[in-house]
Amino acid sequence: MRPNIPPAQFVEWLRQLPLEERIKGNDIESARAKESYDNFVDLFGKGMCSLCGKSLKTFSLKTPCLHWFLRPKGLKKKMMAALFKEFSYFRISSYVRWVASIEGYAKNINDIKDEHEGDNVIDFTARYKHLTWSFYCSKSDFQGHPTTSAGKNPHYHMQIQLGGESFIRYSEFHVEFHSSDLYDMELFNNYPDIVKHTYGYGEGMNIFFEDDKIVEKVALDSVPTENVDEATFNIQSILIAEDGKTISGEKVHEAIVEAKSTGKTVASVLREKITDANITTIVSPGPGVPQAMQRTKTKR
Repeated sequence: MRPNIPPAQFVEWLRQLPLEERIKGNDIESARAKESYDNFVDLFGKGMCSLCGKSLKTFSLKTPCLHWFLRPKGLKKKMMAALFKEFSYFRISSYVRWVASIEGYAKNINDIKDEHEGDNVIDFTARYKHLTWSFYCSKSDFQGHPTTSAGKNPHYHMQIQLGGESFIRYSEFHVEFHSSDLYDMELFNNYPDIVKHTYGYGEGMNIFFEDDKIVEKVALDSVPTENVDEATFNIQSILIAEDGKTISGEKVHEAIVEAKSTGKTVASVLREKITDANITTIVSPGPGVPQAMQRTKTKR
């Protein structure tokens, strides 16, 4: 439910609340979110849906449910229209992100801005096992296309792939935003100083690249993996010798050996062993992060 007043009035009411009341409200919401997520994970592991209480492998046309995004056997793409009508974008995207996060925090959600062209309203891809979901909304989609019938109202597009094969393509649905979506978006976009949106347990990879301090922590504190294809990050270091000096190849080799034996990153050991060189470390998404699936092709 949304307040029965315009967003601007709601924000004004928030501003007048004592800071202690706002903090208390945030704490209550955080506790509710954790309880919901823990229940979701517990039941999901048992093959049950935390929303409808039924098996994740079944579905009922009488009661659309978000676990349809797992594509139970027999579900047809045309049936998804009922789901879009029942659930808002934020509920749908939160569910998909929660599912994707079960196998690891953020890794299976590619919302990295540098991997998505343009300044889109929505643009991310999430993956769980053989399922890949992608959501997209350009500025023109959000404004609506007045000369068309299907997309005249603010809407977004999505696609679902099963093992790399298309179940739903971007062009097949113009999914209209619910009034609650538009209300929330006005709050998040126009009043970011007091209303902030996060996905909590469904955050994506972009959270690691928004802050240089977080990037630095990733470079130095990550744990190397034996399976390169599943790596969350790709970490590379560039060493440049100081004027009039050279870099010892032996020290570089020692750093690589030590990193492998201690479970540290090469970047962190290099900084410990080689102090007379300029070291630049580059962190980028690894091969274990799903490729960005936009409506227009991009390269990593």
